[in-house]
Amino acid sequence: MTHQVTALSNVNGNATGVEGILQNVAFILSTFTIPCPLREYAIKCETRKPFQRIKKLNTTRLIECIQRFEPRAVVVDVDYLGDVNRGKLEPIVKVIVNA
Repeated sequence: MTHQVTALSNVNGNATGVEGILQNVAFILSTFTIPCPLREYAIKCETRKPFQRIKKLNTTRLIECIQRFEPRAVVVDVDYLGDVNRGKLEPIVKVIVNA
């Protein structure tokens, strides 16, 4: 079964099973940050490159982070909602959960 995941908006401290896995993926999606040595799972924002290039770089980073930090989720597709003029990307990831 394929699940669509967006950035984390609230945390369920009792999430287990599939819900917990999807919450972990959502957490990874919500970590677009500047470099920080203690947060190696964070996605680095690139702001000085063309929009399409940024999408490609961030897609690669998202897939790598999800594979590394939540290997029970297999990425099927990555898409973005965004506004080029505001420089905002909101990742939407489709995953299959192997629980």
